[in-house]
Amino acid sequence: MKLIAKSLAVMLLSFVLLIAAFPLTASAETQNFEPRLTSPSRSNPYYNSELNVYSQGGYGMPNCVAYAFGRVYEITGEKPLITRGSAGEWWSINKKKGYYEYGQEPRLGAVACWSNHVAVVEKIDGNTVTASQSHWGGNYFDTTVFTSGTNRFGQKFYGYIYMCDDYFEKIEEENKQEIKERLVERTANMSSIAPAEKKNLDLSPVTLVRENEEVMINSEMLKSALDRK
Repeated sequence: MKLIAKSLAVMLLSFVLLIAAFPLTASAETQNFEPRLTSPSRSNPYYNSELNVYSQGGYGMPNCVAYAFGRVYEITGEKPLITRGSAGEWWSINKKKGYYEYGQEPRLGAVACWSNHVAVVEKIDGNTVTASQSHWGGNYFDTTVFTSGTNRFGQKFYGYIYMCDDYFEKIEEENKQEIKERLVERTANMSSIAPAEKKNLDLSPVTLVRENEEVMINSEMLKSALDRK
């Protein structure tokens, strides 16, 4: 009976530790992504001639490709690989050069491409997408809400270029490492269980999985903590 009670206590303590780790296991996109729903200032270097190649070449905002270039640069902190071409050419340039993955699924930070327009995905609600954009000869900045995959502005929808995915994956790996380090820190002061106390105890690791992320908690350490009480 005592062993059963200990086992239940170990499971409860494991659950508590997992709950404590939950804030760190949020996806990189939702944890680190800040949607742009208001206009960037004209002094923002990502959108003016300081860093924006389109602005440097005389095709700055209002211009949808100048904006998309600047927005991706702003999100990732790295200069986008697509540095030329009109909005209607971005899709084909990316496919030909193999710069980024692409597809029909909306993702945060992805560039939505139509036959002569591009916009950047800022929010996703089911199949409804909110994107930020600029317009050649028109609005400096605005947002649009559309059903993913639909033609817009009288133009054919091509798909999404996932220009920010590598950045999000890098952040996700850093988050996983941070989770591991914090769990080690939390169990660092737990003393080892004495050999005599190990008799008839199941000391196999407890595997806890959330959203494909494994958090390994050593059951021996947990039982040792309980035994101290």
